[in-house]
Amino acid sequence: MEAQEELRRLSTAIDGLDEKAALRFGINRTDLRCVDVLTSAGPQKPTELAAAVGLTSGGLSIALERLERAGYIRRRRHEHDRRSVVVEATDKAHSVDDEIFGRIEQRMRRLLSAFEPGELEVILRFLRETRETIST
Repeated sequence: MEAQEELRRLSTAIDGLDEKAALRFGINRTDLRCVDVLTSAGPQKPTELAAAVGLTSGGLSIALERLERAGYIRRRRHEHDRRSVVVEATDKAHSVDDEIFGRIEQRMRRLLSAFEPGELEVILRFLRETRETIST
C-alpha cells in the first residue's frame, strides 16, 4: 500500500532528523527526547518527564545530570510545593532547538495551512491513531 510505504519513508526521515539534532546538541537520542519534551511541553516534574520519555527514575536521573552539565536543563523548586522539583529547559536548549527545528516548523505551518479544516481533522485523526497503534 502506497500510504504505508510513505509512512515508512517519513519514519526514516524523522529518525535522520533526530540523529542530526542529537549531534548538533552534542547529546544522545534519549537525552534529546527529554529536551524535546521540555522545550515543547514546558517544565515538568521528574516523574512526568520520565513517563513522557519512557525512562525509569534512575535512568532519568542520569540523563538529567548529563543535560544539566551541558547547560540544557535546570532543576528548581516547585512554586507551590517546596518539597517538589521541576525540570525546565534553559535558554540555551531553546536556542539550539529553534536553530534546528525553527525553519521546519515554519514550513510545516505553511504546508498545513494549504488544507481545509475537514482535511486537517482527517489528518489529525490519522496521526493520533497511528501514534496509538505504534505505542501499544
